[in-house]
Amino acid sequence: MIDTGELRKGLIIEHEGALQRIVEYQHVKQGRGSAIVRLTMKNLRTGSNTTQTFQAGSKFPVVRLERQRVKYLYPEDERFVFMDLDSFEQME
Repeated sequence: MIDTGELRKGLIIEHEGALQRIVEYQHVKQGRGSAIVRLTMKNLRTGSNTTQTFQAGSKFPVVRLERQRVKYLYPEDERFVFMDLDSFEQME
C-alpha cells in the first residue's frame, strides 16, 4: 500500500477496481482543516481521464506491471495467442 505522500506523476495505482496512471498530482493545504490531494488519473483500459480529490493520508494499492515484447499469432475461441519474442514461449 502507498499513501498520498508517496504518490508521483506516472505511478500506476488501483482505484475502484481499475488500473489508473497518475497524470497530474497536486497537494493542497487549506487554511483550516486537513490537506487534500487532487489527482488526475488516466484509466489504462478505457483511456478516459478523471480528476478526484482525496484526504491526505489515504492509501492505495500499488500495481506492478511487467512489459514483454510479444507478437500476435492467432485467435483461439474467445482468446488471443501471443509469442514472446525473446523466449519464443506462447501465451494466451
